[in-house]
Amino acid sequence: MPKELIQPTYDELIAEAIVNAAMGTVRIRFDDQSAPGLVDFGLGPRLDAEVTDVLEVSSKRDRDTNAMWQQINRVYDGRVHEGPQCGWAVQFQHGATIGKGVSNRVIAFLVDLEKRGITKVSADPADLFQAGHHFPSTDNLRDTATARELGLNVVHQIGNSPDLAGRISPSSFVPTGIARATADAVSPYVNDFLDTTTGANKIKKLAAKGSGKRQHLFIWSDMSHTSVGFALKRGWLPSDAPTVPDHIHTLWLGSFFSFENVYTWRCEEGWRVHRVAEVVDSVEPPSS
Repeated sequence: MPKELIQPTYDELIAEAIVNAAMGTVRIRFDDQSAPGLVDFGLGPRLDAEVTDVLEVSSKRDRDTNAMWQQINRVYDGRVHEGPQCGWAVQFQHGATIGKGVSNRVIAFLVDLEKRGITKVSADPADLFQAGHHFPSTDNLRDTATARELGLNVVHQIGNSPDLAGRISPSSFVPTGIARATADAVSPYVNDFLDTTTGANKIKKLAAKGSGKRQHLFIWSDMSHTSVGFALKRGWLPSDAPTVPDHIHTLWLGSFFSFENVYTWRCEEGWRVHRVAEVVDSVEPPSS
């Protein structure tokens, strides 16, 4: 029985459409898993032309974040916890330990805050020195240290009605996920990706299969990396350059946080922002 050919994913189709629209190319071939080592897309000026551009797409979701959320959902999702008389929102640090032992300590921490009338604790030092605030007390500093020890960025009370008692609403962010009002996180994000096994393999494949052709690497950043997504949505340009191998013609960076714009980086041009909303809207999701 012949092997079933694998069609591109929706993420890959969007990336291909964006590159084709910018480069004036069309798809000539794609990696249908019929043979090992094929590039994701071979592109050219016409269907009957030779391949002039090769494209690799990486849309790997953040595995650590996904694993963390599986733990969070297992411990907190839909549960009413004994002890707290109020509802709380808690934000975990990326990589925080989530489990019954830690959750019991988190709940005890929230109960203690309620007894002392504290409605918010942040592990961010800047929150302790906001304009108009007095110098933080010993209790403030102790609560901040406890939050950090428990892997919490911030906890705040969301209500004291009976229907909210014991309910904990969790969230999390990764180190690059703080939505800064700059594009400073973009180049480090690219460098970190290229240092991963996935990134290194993409670079090696393009070098091996794309000799003599324009080589494109399209990276989709995970939604949790909101610093990248927010900067892209706002159209802010990074001021620094990523470390990209010379054989890469164009590095593309999109975000699942927002499909409105994408970044490109080329050695001779630096960073640029391209509006792609119409291109994205034109892509039909693959039939299941």
